[in-house]
Amino acid sequence: MEASGGSQTIQPIDVRLPRRAPELVRIPKTFLISPVFAATKQQGPRQVTVRLTVGDEVFEQRIQIGGFHPMDPDLKPPALDVRHARAIFSLLTFRTEYDDTRLIRFSFNELCQKYAQSNGGRYSRDIKRILRTLMDSYIRVTDVKTNIDYEYRLIERIDIERRPPRRRDSKLARSNQKEMWFNGCTLSPEFAEMLGRVAELQNLRIDVFNSLRSGLAQAIYLYIPSRAHYCTKDAPFEITLTNLLQQVSARVPKHKSKRFEVFTKNNNPVIKQLDGLPTLSGVFRVRLTETTDGLDWKLQSWEERAIKKPGSGWTKTKLYAAYLRSGRPPTYFHQAVSCIPSLDDYEIELLNLAGVPVEKNRRFFEAAKALLKTPLFRGLLHEAKGAEIEGRKATKNQAARLIHRIMEAIATPARHPPPTGIRGLDN
Repeated sequence: MEASGGSQTIQPIDVRLPRRAPELVRIPKTFLISPVFAATKQQGPRQVTVRLTVGDEVFEQRIQIGGFHPMDPDLKPPALDVRHARAIFSLLTFRTEYDDTRLIRFSFNELCQKYAQSNGGRYSRDIKRILRTLMDSYIRVTDVKTNIDYEYRLIERIDIERRPPRRRDSKLARSNQKEMWFNGCTLSPEFAEMLGRVAELQNLRIDVFNSLRSGLAQAIYLYIPSRAHYCTKDAPFEITLTNLLQQVSARVPKHKSKRFEVFTKNNNPVIKQLDGLPTLSGVFRVRLTETTDGLDWKLQSWEERAIKKPGSGWTKTKLYAAYLRSGRPPTYFHQAVSCIPSLDDYEIELLNLAGVPVEKNRRFFEAAKALLKTPLFRGLLHEAKGAEIEGRKATKNQAARLIHRIMEAIATPARHPPPTGIRGLDN
């Protein structure tokens, strides 16, 4: 990292996205703290090293996503890049958190709209190729300490039907071909298990990520904001353009001026696309400045924090106090409540059968669902329903009894899960 200084500074351009409700998707934290996905198409294998903190322990992993086949070491397919990240994150937005299944239901048109806001022919063909690559790709996670590899796929299968053409005047109607109906996909057991570990997940503004048109801008938005989170305008995170381009596996021009052009050329340059982007807690800011020795440019970045309204947080609630009694770090709590799921029809029906008013306590139940996860939360609702059907009297009322049981479950000590992809650490 170069020291600050230099003769010229490119002032940030104030570009903000239109106001709209943020759309979040939960993804493994490892995809955000290191440049796991390359900025450009790759020709072979590629791996990055990630330092992952779980509780009070720090684990170091090497991650190779794509670029190999576990059954044929001589096969060297290309590593995955941000196009594949965009497809994975887009399909995860259709995942129903309260539905404990690996199956994700959505149509191909819905995926195209989510990925590119279009289902035109070019996008359709590109996304089909990307999905085909994902089906044949594996991820390898290596524990640096033990040097043990753990390999698995992200997507196990794609649910496709082929039907006779609906339009009689279609060209397909005069041939033996059929229309392809894309119904969704099934995640691999390992990837689904990873998505169930709340402590290892983090939200991503998928609406912002998918709005970026430059692969380099997408790779930087995935990776750099985690570095700039605690930085300020006066003390920004800094990285030379040479190092940044190398880390995201983009082409590194030989000359300093050409590296500068990578970020500033065209009508909508990368520096303009990045500056002013919303993050989970504020606004991402970037600028370019020369290094002290004048041999390169560096990207400076920081986060302008959003001002929170007094009392808008959870830190003064009894729910938060109960969670702390379990011995888990506050970070896990804030991760869970940052993306609170809604109650589904089945859970509302269970509450009604249990004689518990829903609307009066909805915010509490939804937060409890986020903290406990769906299976345990529904188990408590079933107990409450059973108690009501059997006529068991509550000390105060049915709602108070259920809330007490939920608070007990949240306050129960729980062991921290091992980092994603490494087995045997919980023994």
